Amino acid sequence: MRAPKGGAFLEMIMPDPAGDSSPGDTIHLTVDDYESFILNGQRGEQSIRTTGISGFLVCGPYRAIKAGIYTVAVLGEVEQAGTGVVVDVVSNAGQHQFVKTDITTQAGPGLITIFSLHIPQDVSDLEIRLKVAGDTRLSFQGVQIVEREADRDYALLNKSYANDAHWSVILFGSYLSFVKPYVPFYLVIPRHDQELFANLFNSAYIVGFIEKLPIILYEDWVLEMTGNIPPDHFDGWHVQQVVKLAFSKLGLSRHYLTCDSAQFFTKPFDFSTAMFREGILCTTARPLNRQEINQHFIDTGEKCWLNGNLVSAGVAFDAIDEHFTSQLEELKYHYIGCNGIFDSNICLALEKHAADFGYINFCGLLAFSPYEFAWYGAFVTYCLPELFKPIEPCILLPIVEPDQLLDSTAPTGDDGYFGYLFQKPACDILQPMQTYLACLAS
Repeated sequence: MRAPKGGAFLEMIMPDPAGDSSPGDTIHLTVDDYESFILNGQRGEQSIRTTGISGFLVCGPYRAIKAGIYTVAVLGEVEQAGTGVVVDVVSNAGQHQFVKTDITTQAGPGLITIFSLHIPQDVSDLEIRLKVAGDTRLSFQGVQIVEREADRDYALLNKSYANDAHWSVILFGSYLSFVKPYVPFYLVIPRHDQELFANLFNSAYIVGFIEKLPIILYEDWVLEMTGNIPPDHFDGWHVQQVVKLAFSKLGLSRHYLTCDSAQFFTKPFDFSTAMFREGILCTTARPLNRQEINQHFIDTGEKCWLNGNLVSAGVAFDAIDEHFTSQLEELKYHYIGCNGIFDSNICLALEKHAADFGYINFCGLLAFSPYEFAWYGAFVTYCLPELFKPIEPCILLPIVEPDQLLDSTAPTGDDGYFGYLFQKPACDILQPMQTYLACLAS
């Protein structure tokens, strides 16, 4: 048994639309729905392929859709994009265009592209069109349109690499068990790691550990689409932080929780009850005395990066604060970044501030000091105080040494912990599946 392909793959990767827990309607368009609207393509069993002729591959299929916010996933495979390849969404016989997105490279395995769509009023003839060039080689396999609700527009984001792939599978399995089904899970990986992740997730599907697949996006596509191309000297750790902030620019979710790979949920996690106070998204932050914590960093020798140099951690984090305030207060906040919870609109405002500081987008901020949630937390604290609702602890219980797992009290959810986060050396020593099953049993 293999993971579904073709049209069935869409059902595997997009949020579950069934039941009262779904935020809204889902429109699933297969190649059969486009059968009568093939203009410059050739119909196969499960796809419509390019034929070397430029123009619209498909148009239509002229469906009614109500006003709202949607995520649109265009399914297929891109061998070569060519020049001038676009997907657009229109109505009124093409006279009104809602969104247009260029296709320069494939968004992820099985995904030509994915984007947010805002329909301000009901439409009777929605079209999702794919325009190709003469040298384009791709196969189109359908579209899925998932409605989102503004008051619970959440997502989980995991930026992972080959070394952490096994942990990502466990994290995703725990998400399926303990997070609401309407919350999408986005996994961003390097393109060259795709085969490894595909094998691991397919194996987990075959044995029944997972019943669907995550929405996998390629790292280079996310960076290109958001205009945040890291400089050559950025390593994987820096790029990971860029992705966490740049994801906001895709518009795929209003609020999102960034998850390291070596962690998992063991208790039900609901954004609306765990992360909101008085309708405001909380910032995971711990209040500290600035002088005392800076002295602690000096005493312990904890170092952080600042302008390419390792300095005392207090110096680095004070330098971030100084971008937003002319006078450092006695009370400072330690922004708990292992599981950063982001508001996309705040991230976009933060990127605008990067230009004010003379930096180029998120990459410029992180080149100065590479701590994404410290930038976000300081910005909210000093520039948006009405939105600053600090909350402890950090969602998942940190485990540094393996023995901590046996010595610590298991998360209850009521204590603010909804699972475990494994840091070095624990994440390098413990086996992901065995550890997950043991924690569930406890």
